[in-house]
Amino acid sequence: MFKKIIFLLFVFSPYMSFAYDCSKYKYNPDVDIKLNIKDVKTQKSDKEMVGKLGYTEPKMSYSAMAHTVIIPVHGGYCASLRGIDIEIIEDFDVIIDKRLKEKSCAYDIVYRHEQDHVNVYKNVIKSNLDKIKKSVKDGAKDFKPIFIKSEKEVPDFSEKLNKSDFVEKIKSDIVEELTLENKKIDERGDSYHIWKCDDFYKKMKNSDIVID
Repeated sequence: MFKKIIFLLFVFSPYMSFAYDCSKYKYNPDVDIKLNIKDVKTQKSDKEMVGKLGYTEPKMSYSAMAHTVIIPVHGGYCASLRGIDIEIIEDFDVIIDKRLKEKSCAYDIVYRHEQDHVNVYKNVIKSNLDKIKKSVKDGAKDFKPIFIKSEKEVPDFSEKLNKSDFVEKIKSDIVEELTLENKKIDERGDSYHIWKCDDFYKKMKNSDIVID
């Protein structure tokens, strides 16, 4: 009987340490988006291109930086997600077949075609900025404040954000839209019009040519 009493006193001791309930420090984080569009770099191919006269190589990156607030509480701190900065960088390389003379009829058709691809990438991202912001804001509701005993234990919300399912869903939706819009450009018949350029026809008449 004596041992049981000691055990119960130990369990319910007022000096026992409990994790602080940080739920009241949950914020609706602010979300800011910065879109950084680099200048388009147009260059001639290093070698003869086979089957295509030009193509656009987009290099887009997405990153989310979390801002965490640390609130001192009994026994430690509450770490809560307070804000999110998103940066989207768009960079493009446009490659045109080196056999095409600049400012020639054929070169201009290929150049305009690739610029239309570039504009698709730009416009699709711009038109989705509000959707991206809302999706991130909604997804961030699942990020609950965390109790930590030391400021050295601050969680890396940024890493968690960049790997979240809702972020992957945003990327997937945008890629799907980009694929559809780029397909419209490639199917409108620019490869047909380029054969109307006299110098191009004489030089390439035995080639199987498309513009990608």
